[in-house]
Amino acid sequence: MIRIALKVFLTATAMLAIAVGVCVAQDATTVILGGTGPTPHLQTVIDGVSDALSSSGVKVKVNSGDSKSRSVILDEMKTSGNTVLLYLTVNQVKGQRGKILAESFVDGKKVWEDDTRGSLVAASAEGEVRGMLKGIIEKIKKHIGQQGLPK
Repeated sequence: MIRIALKVFLTATAMLAIAVGVCVAQDATTVILGGTGPTPHLQTVIDGVSDALSSSGVKVKVNSGDSKSRSVILDEMKTSGNTVLLYLTVNQVKGQRGKILAESFVDGKKVWEDDTRGSLVAASAEGEVRGMLKGIIEKIKKHIGQQGLPK
């Protein structure tokens, strides 16, 4: 009788440990990363921001390397259970200063935004985007560990 009770107790304890482990694993918030802008500049920005966040301990999942509207990504997030979106907008028009806008959303509500502008004297569009990428990464890093960019 004691053996059976001990087996039941050990089995229940093991099941509880597994359940707790699964709950803890699912607690880690993944930041969904997406955006809009011209190809290939959007991919450059998304890749750069994703690398910077990952190396800073933020769990990131790229929604798509292709341009996607914010509302489409937010709708997709409802079915996946994700709640945090970092949305990047890359604007670059020939003859004008470029701009990268980073917006963070939690449960569909904007919690912060930051932007950076390109140089008037950039030698190329790619060079301007890389310069703006460095600037926006520095601004985004200031939000790590806060609402909208959990660690």
